Amino acid sequence: MKFTTIFFVLMLGLGSAVLAQDASEWFGRGLNAFNRGDYTEAVTSYTHAIELDSGAAPAWYNRAAAYMRLKQFADAHDDLDRCLKLFPGAVNVKMQRAIVRAELGRTTEALDDVGDIIRHDSTLPKARLLRGRILLVTLRDTVRACRELRAALALGDSVALRYMKGACQ
Repeated sequence: MKFTTIFFVLMLGLGSAVLAQDASEWFGRGLNAFNRGDYTEAVTSYTHAIELDSGAAPAWYNRAAAYMRLKQFADAHDDLDRCLKLFPGAVNVKMQRAIVRAELGRTTEALDDVGDIIRHDSTLPKARLLRGRILLVTLRDTVRACRELRAALALGDSVALRYMKGACQ
């Protein structure tokens, strides 16, 4: 009886190690497909990795990035939400979700995400740039947008100049 229990426990341990290895392999395939520009294959590979390890936040995040490239923003949003449940403080995930929310027309939620990021760290130029872009493109609020774009520029993000041309005096 003791031998059977020990063997069973060892097999369970080996099984989870194999699953983790398989999840890593699928994740690697997803990275390769993404880097080749084959976003559909990347989604499939990341999905396999997630099926084997649903706690793998990088697989959720990368699958969301592939969905974004495929313009499947609702699917990307779901994956980013899942990733934020696993890692609530992930700034890059919240930034991506803000972009997706803006693409989905969920402007208020997008601005809430960016506002959370800026409240956490007001020195992130990319957050200021994103808030300025959302205000400029979706709400057409040039006064507030220009204020944010100037802040992004002052923090070192020269991309803000591209959005400021023609909109900000």
